[in-house]
Amino acid sequence: MLRFLSICFFLLAYSDIAAQTQEEVRRLETGWTFTDFGTNETKPVQVGQGLVDQGYSVPIRGVYRLEVDIAKPAVYTQGIFLDRLHSVDSTFWNGKSIGSTGKFSPDYYPYWISSRFYSIPTDSILLGKNVLEVQIECREVEFMCGIFRNIPRMGSYESLKDELIYEDLRQLVFVSLFFGIFIQQAISYILNRSSHAGLYLAATAILFVTWRLPILHKIHFLDWNPELLVRTLFFSQCMFPCAIILFVYSLFEEKPSRIVLGLLSLDVVIGFIQFFPLNPDYRFQFVYLWYVLLAFKVPLLITLLARFYNKKSEAIVVSIGALVATCFGIADIVSDLAIGKNQYLSQYGIFAFMFSGILAIGIQNARTRNALKNLNESLEMIVGQRTQELEKQYRILSDEMHMAGSLQSKLIPSMQGDVCGLKVNSVYIPMEKIGGDYYDFYIHDKDTVMFLLCDVLGHGIPAALIASMLKISFLELGPKHKEPDRLLEELNLKMIPVVDKNYITALACSFDLKSMEVRYSVMGHPNPIFVSGTGHAPVILDGKGPILGWRKEAKIQSWKMNLYQGDRYFFYTDGITEAQNSYKELFGESRLLELLSDGRGLEPKQLNKKILDSVRTYSPKLSDDLTFFTVEMP
Repeated sequence: MLRFLSICFFLLAYSDIAAQTQEEVRRLETGWTFTDFGTNETKPVQVGQGLVDQGYSVPIRGVYRLEVDIAKPAVYTQGIFLDRLHSVDSTFWNGKSIGSTGKFSPDYYPYWISSRFYSIPTDSILLGKNVLEVQIECREVEFMCGIFRNIPRMGSYESLKDELIYEDLRQLVFVSLFFGIFIQQAISYILNRSSHAGLYLAATAILFVTWRLPILHKIHFLDWNPELLVRTLFFSQCMFPCAIILFVYSLFEEKPSRIVLGLLSLDVVIGFIQFFPLNPDYRFQFVYLWYVLLAFKVPLLITLLARFYNKKSEAIVVSIGALVATCFGIADIVSDLAIGKNQYLSQYGIFAFMFSGILAIGIQNARTRNALKNLNESLEMIVGQRTQELEKQYRILSDEMHMAGSLQSKLIPSMQGDVCGLKVNSVYIPMEKIGGDYYDFYIHDKDTVMFLLCDVLGHGIPAALIASMLKISFLELGPKHKEPDRLLEELNLKMIPVVDKNYITALACSFDLKSMEVRYSVMGHPNPIFVSGTGHAPVILDGKGPILGWRKEAKIQSWKMNLYQGDRYFFYTDGITEAQNSYKELFGESRLLELLSDGRGLEPKQLNKKILDSVRTYSPKLSDDLTFFTVEMP
């Protein structure tokens, strides 16, 4: 109810203002004469109609005259509104200058786009006859010349100003609507860049705003540079159809043809030319060229819409908007060419087209959302099915991995207690259920035993398969070779066909209790650590050699040491020393040597447990298989 009363109040107020305006403003339609300075001939003329249409030839310089009867003294400041005229003017009231726009020759410069709205001082207004003179100059053959656009109006300055504001109001409504469309489409594109159609529609809206702003009377009251306004107007006009066509092509996800791109390129060139200072005649000739290009673009646009008319519902919506815009645009062009007065009819059609564009994008987005919804439902169903299949396969794989781990554990002997008179204890913890570390031993006789420790690059199934092949090879070669270097040479030859991208490190060590010697050979593996029974600090033994399985001609050396009571040998893979804590710091050899030194008095089993606990505390999550064993001479 309150809203209804507010609207009624506004309408009543507007009616009062309109009535007041009608009383205070009058149209100066008849009684005009024009004196041509070139011929000094004075003739009656019509205002609101160009001098060219009344028989005058460009260039024209002369003066309009009108006698104005004033019946009663003016209470308020009076004003006169001549609208826009072609091209330069200087206006006088009873011989006194009340305003001018542009520059007369020899420094001729037309400000034809500016509104002529001048105030008349109260003390210059006489009762009875008053003389209004408007001196003009027009040098453009493309112009109508003179007071061509509307009938001049005279009256209260404030009343005239109100009239101009109301005239601007219609344009401001359209400008506001289009600016709102620009904001809405720009934000929508930023948030959802699925299509460029919204971006081009936003560009269309902002180009319309910059096209229409220069025609507002209020803009010229702000003393903005008219030349800048002229350039902005024509640039926006030339670029406007480019944005429309790109919008339609993007809406249908079509790539513009070379012909379309060529026409758009010409529009862009003309638009940027309009940004340069030009003679008004040349400026309008470029506008006429733009009209010709527009006549070529319309059929191309119609052809595109017709192609998708029965395929997509948004094509129907855009076609209706384009049809309305075309009708209003043709009417505007015809009126502009016929009478030289742009009626701004095209803005109604353009608004209809913009609305249809928004609706089309909405339809497209709705279709996309439905398609995404259906696709999402299909994907969810497929994902559910695949998840069930993966879970099934995972269970099968997990069972197989568990079985493989169980089999592998049987391939790797558990060295606990006494082996050929030596105290032995081993630890094997694969990173996964199966691993790539492998160790074994072979007793040649009651006094000699051969130990083998290998580390296959990586972990999991590939490494475990290679480890199992090492087991098979060692079962064949172990009985044949008492010397570690010969064992590794033969093992190397057998593994060369097997190893591809993997590599293997290996260490073989023979304990001969009869001769009390220890002989060992190394192939790229961490060297064993010797802990003397005499109490000396643990040391890492010498030794080096090529990686196992890389080349046939591998030269492998053998090192030997005397064996004494209480001596202890520690064999390990790099899973210990390369274990990392949360700061990516390695466990390292120094910590291992310290543990071996501190655990000198412990039994091999207790020592290995201490080392295992230390590594797990330092690195709760292992990044490699963990394998080591201790051999002690009792």
